[in-house]
Amino acid sequence: MTQVPILHLGNVVADSSSGRIIQRLVTNLGEKQYSWHIGGVCGLGDMQEEFARMGAQVVDFSDRQNGSRYLAKRIREYVNVRAIRILHTHSPRARLAVNMALVDRRHTRHLATEHLLYAPKDRRWGFVFTLFDRLTLYPADQVVTVSQKMRGQLVALPGLSASRVTAIQNAIDCESYFAPEQRDPCRSEFGLIPECRVIGYTGRLDRVKRLDLLLEGFCGIVAQHPEARLLIIGEGEQRARLETMASDLGISNTVIWTGFRQDIPRLLAAMDLYVQPSTNEGLSLSILEAMAAGKPVIATDVGGAREVLRHEKTGILIPPGSSQAVEAALVDLLDHPDKRAALSQAARKYVNQEFGVHRMVEGYRRVYETLASQLYPRTNGPVERHA
Repeated sequence: MTQVPILHLGNVVADSSSGRIIQRLVTNLGEKQYSWHIGGVCGLGDMQEEFARMGAQVVDFSDRQNGSRYLAKRIREYVNVRAIRILHTHSPRARLAVNMALVDRRHTRHLATEHLLYAPKDRRWGFVFTLFDRLTLYPADQVVTVSQKMRGQLVALPGLSASRVTAIQNAIDCESYFAPEQRDPCRSEFGLIPECRVIGYTGRLDRVKRLDLLLEGFCGIVAQHPEARLLIIGEGEQRARLETMASDLGISNTVIWTGFRQDIPRLLAAMDLYVQPSTNEGLSLSILEAMAAGKPVIATDVGGAREVLRHEKTGILIPPGSSQAVEAALVDLLDHPDKRAALSQAARKYVNQEFGVHRMVEGYRRVYETLASQLYPRTNGPVERHA
């Protein structure tokens, strides 16, 4: 059997949604059919040692490491020397570099996963970034979206044919997130007494996540439920601003900022509710993880949320951009423990049935096989190397 060398390329080799998806592909697809290379165009990060232990080649393509601004040239040289057959990109910057590097497409294919389809309002210089994001998708041989909704948005773009866009929903190792035995030890770490009702969030502290709305909504909760606490897990450029906002709202003593953590199942176990107030998402791994942990989820009706949450059955969907909607949903669930319990049970059952990691892995395996067959169809011999 021909072993297919695959290079995953993102901004950094870090613990993020794309990093965890790569980790699950490497773990579950193994090394018999594929050899794995993991690279960062801006540098490495906190997952480089994990990938190295898994047997992957980890590569720093950044200017800082290489002392040159010819990123595309570095990638082209690595592809030629290592006989990379599939370049799998996970960010617009990585896509641009690969599009420039792959002058000769006879021996290599470019697969681009779009994790989040940004809108102009999502970030500074939003229109320019959004245009850049969309345009870098066109040269790719195949595009994968992490939700069905996102696929529909992309195939509606002029010139991006439906045959080149495949939806493969994000997925997780569900059982690893269910850790009820960690509830009491984790709550003890943060000084949370049994009477505390803990509302939680995990993820980046970025503009698009709209944690300001969560703070505003939670401010109204504290007056009605003084035992409530807000547990915010993660780091990001918005943290200082959000901490100042919590102070201005007078709720600093009820908000716990953990910073970056890797023990997410343990932290989820400490929560009673999970809230995701984003104004844009692909298909949120954080929501899947909270559901797998058996937590009732409140999430804004954006991106692929409806593919995961069935309103009032496996979770609560609210309109984006409204702190009043956040507060009303929190009040409803805090005041009705039976409803929380029913949502928790239904959410865990649904995510285990529909979003187990095997489905995602099988979807990518099929795409890899299709792309590889275009390079060397019906061959069982060794891959010819092209220096």
